[in-house]
Amino acid sequence: MARRRKLQPTDASFYRAAFRWMGIGVEFCVVIGMFVFGGYWLDKLENTSPGWMILGFFIGFGVMMYIIIKRAQSTQKDLDIPPDEDEEDV
Repeated sequence: MARRRKLQPTDASFYRAAFRWMGIGVEFCVVIGMFVFGGYWLDKLENTSPGWMILGFFIGFGVMMYIIIKRAQSTQKDLDIPPDEDEEDV
């Protein structure tokens, strides 16, 4: 069974994968904030405080979890490097 080559910090794909995750915290806050603000606006419109705002938080959280899982799967696919042909099993 051949071993997979481990990515090193000198590989371009290593940095490309790292940059994908750099702004995830800001993105998380912005998306949840937009949904919470939308819920707040609906609460003001319908005078149902804080129902829509709480629902907006959970919807925003769910959307971001979906985005993070999809991004993790695509990063994993990009990082899966086939084993080198010239390496022997040890």
